[in-house]
Amino acid sequence: MVLTINIKDPKDIASFLNLIRKFDYVEIVDVKENNPEIPIEHRILLDERLKRIEDRTTSFKNWDLIRNKYEGKAI
Repeated sequence: MVLTINIKDPKDIASFLNLIRKFDYVEIVDVKENNPEIPIEHRILLDERLKRIEDRTTSFKNWDLIRNKYEGKAI
């Protein structure tokens, strides 16, 4: 069975994907974001990242974990 889901708020997409990845009986077949504000270069990077996640060569990172790592550091 294939299910199509529309996430209303784009900022919730990563959280939703992290949640459903925990179920071993769910396979994420495709993720498409249609946001004209994202430059094509950035979309290419995101697509490459999603491919690495699919291939299990990397994983999603929790934003709070990343923020805590860099909080207080000058960039």
